[in-house]
This record gives sequence, C-alpha cells and structure tokens, in this order.
Amino acid sequence: MSGAQDTGPGARLKAARRAFKQMFGIPDFERYCEHLREHHPERPLPTEREFHAMAIDRRYGAARPRCC
Repeated sequence: MSGAQDTGPGARLKAARRAFKQMFGIPDFERYCEHLREHHPERPLPTEREFHAMAIDRRYGAARPRCC
C-alpha cells in the first residue's frame, strides 16, 4: 500500500525539505522535474546545474527591470 509509504520518515523529511525551500524561496529541482514530466513530457529535463543557472538568471537576469 503506497499510503503507508507516504507517511514514513523519508516522506516526512522530503516534505519538510520542500516546505523549507518554499519558505525561503529556494528553487526545488525535484518539484520542477515532476512538473515537467507531468505537464511537458516533450521537454528534456535539465541537469540540476542547468536548473539552478536558469533560476538565478530568472531572478537576477538582465531581462528583469532593476531598481538600481
């Protein structure tokens, strides 16, 4: 039964890690990959390094309006 596995220590640790990342605005690579697999299966999955580079560019890139 998968319900029993979803409440184990590993699942709770994973949920806590995700909550921590959300609280501090840290991009979640695993969640992004799950989203791509579910909603955009035609797109290739990036490496973790590529994902973080995209997240940094999205947040601090030159394309965004800057205040200074």
